Amino acid sequence: MKNRSVKHWIVVGILCGLAAASIGVCQNTPGVFYTAVSEELGVLRGTFALHATLSMMAIAVTTLQIPRIMRRLSFKRMIILGAVVMCAATAAMSRASSIAVFYALAIIRGVGAALTANVPISITINRWFREKHGFATSIAFSFSGLAGAVCSPLLSRCITAAGWRQAYLLQALMILIFCLPGVFIVFRPSPEDEGLLPYGAAAGVSEQRRPGSIPARLVFRLGSLSFLTLVAVTFLHTSISGVSQHLSGVAQSLGFSAEIGALLLSLAMVGNISFKLLIGILSDRTNPVKASLTMIAVNAISMLLLYFGARSATAWMLFCGSFLFGSVYSVGAVGIALMTRYFFGSEQFSWVYPMLSFTTSLGSSSSLPIIGYIYDFAGSYLAAFLIDLCIDALNLILISALAVNAARKR
Repeated sequence: MKNRSVKHWIVVGILCGLAAASIGVCQNTPGVFYTAVSEELGVLRGTFALHATLSMMAIAVTTLQIPRIMRRLSFKRMIILGAVVMCAATAAMSRASSIAVFYALAIIRGVGAALTANVPISITINRWFREKHGFATSIAFSFSGLAGAVCSPLLSRCITAAGWRQAYLLQALMILIFCLPGVFIVFRPSPEDEGLLPYGAAAGVSEQRRPGSIPARLVFRLGSLSFLTLVAVTFLHTSISGVSQHLSGVAQSLGFSAEIGALLLSLAMVGNISFKLLIGILSDRTNPVKASLTMIAVNAISMLLLYFGARSATAWMLFCGSFLFGSVYSVGAVGIALMTRYFFGSEQFSWVYPMLSFTTSLGSSSSLPIIGYIYDFAGSYLAAFLIDLCIDALNLILISALAVNAARKR
């Protein structure tokens, strides 16, 4: 059986589309709607941002069931179901007239997004790739940033020209387009089902490792210190990601135009793409721990730039900070998955990662309304930037401690 083929990369291409739809559009573009919708509905930004929180919570809860769903439902049917639910819920938002309706539709959309988001994508890549695993993972998830970078300004312009209701219909169309390759191209979730070996795998070898890498000797237990440390890192780091959805609000609060706000979000999404690709390359050449630590350090620099840029209303600092802030997604989407496989091995990945992905959704959702309320009651985003800087510092310590503990057990 072949362990290198075009089909391996076709599968990655399909997963790129799914990541663009379920993460790039559903999770990375809602921020452009915050100001327009909250003003028309007469609610606080934090109150409207809560709909994104509920969507992320729905993703989190559904994520725990993904391995079971993948055993009972073909991947093709799961993709079709997820696409239909996401598109229908998003289109229905264009007709919503109350915050309660937005909350309900956000939950429904979250369930659909979970069927094509982090866990099924990561499990599929884990099955299809041994070599270039980090690179394949980074390519797939980088398309979530690409979708955010391209779609955010398009949606912002649509809101300005035709209103936010028409923009939701456009958003539903974007989701559908990105899901089409997964709907029409035939493929299986495991390469063996297509007469192939995982990319770079030798026949009869379950997993290959680079010399000096940490073997899968950390046994997964819910109460183990290693697992709880990784859970804490995951929650804390992904709780920072909510800043990107408020970048448009940051710009407008400083007197910049809505277009500048959309540009900041687009720059964050461009950084999202760049740093996801970079973390995959760094991981394959060194290891996931060093790659993740590097990305967290970059994110800390972005927090400093955003803080001083917002404090002095300096546009270039905001631009640079927004781009570097894209590094936050490289750890949440790629680094956590790679570190899970690095510390616990492929054999335990399908058990450990869904729980960490659950934590990822909780962390991402928690900061969205909190940051909104910080602005509502403090009139500034400065405190949020300082809190996130402290979180980066704590995560650098926790990941370093986890790596030292794992090295002692080699």
